[in-house]
Amino acid sequence: MSSPNGSVRPCSRRSAPRACCPTPIRSGRGCSDVGLLGDAAVTLRALLAGLDEDPAGIAAVDQHGDVAARWAIWRAEKRRRAIDDRGRGVSSAAVFAALSAHCPADATIAVDVGNHAYSFGRYFESAGQPVLMSGYLGSIGFGYPAALGAWAADPARPVVAVTGDGGFGQYLAELTTAVRYGIAVKHVLLDNGALGKISKEQQAGGYPVWQTSLVNPDFAGYAELCGATGIPVHRAEDLDEGMKALFAADGPALLHVHADAELV
Repeated sequence: MSSPNGSVRPCSRRSAPRACCPTPIRSGRGCSDVGLLGDAAVTLRALLAGLDEDPAGIAAVDQHGDVAARWAIWRAEKRRRAIDDRGRGVSSAAVFAALSAHCPADATIAVDVGNHAYSFGRYFESAGQPVLMSGYLGSIGFGYPAALGAWAADPARPVVAVTGDGGFGQYLAELTTAVRYGIAVKHVLLDNGALGKISKEQQAGGYPVWQTSLVNPDFAGYAELCGATGIPVHRAEDLDEGMKALFAADGPALLHVHADAELV
């Protein structure tokens, strides 16, 4: 707590009944050892001065070696998952390994809601691209419209949409908007024929999977009918060529990946 002379001290129940206390305080996301109440500028200056008095207590520990070792283990695991093939579609690890290799470093990436978003987080290796997400507020279908918005904000910048079949199925007509206005969204669509995230939630709750299967169109063919470029991918070995074609296409383009619902 800051006093009139600018010093900082822990709050006590007797001196400041409405303030924080020196006993541990639990919030929704953690627990503090000592609660401080004061003007942020004054309080932080005092804290920094205290830290300067004991530099050894805040000395950084070099963790580069540990991080590099963990990174190597995870990359090896990603490579193993990328070649996993049950004959029921392409694995998500393979899709995002290919996207990592081909996505422009200056692209904005809009990611929809679903299992593909979890997979994107696990497997995509960013080169610094900003990522737009909805925060999982039940907003399935966010991805493609968000990509259109990203283009409107900066038409000179490459824009990539990553969606599942369930999300994009709710906004199919927006592809004609992209065609009409020449919005060159490069769309990576993972089609597993189901609302995969909902299926997993039902199973996690001990329920049978109910009403989550989808009847989908040929999304690549649909893109062509709309006047965009449509590229189908049925096998992992076709991903690199598919990604090259996607990013080389003029105007809006859609890479329709037939994905394995279980290899997320």
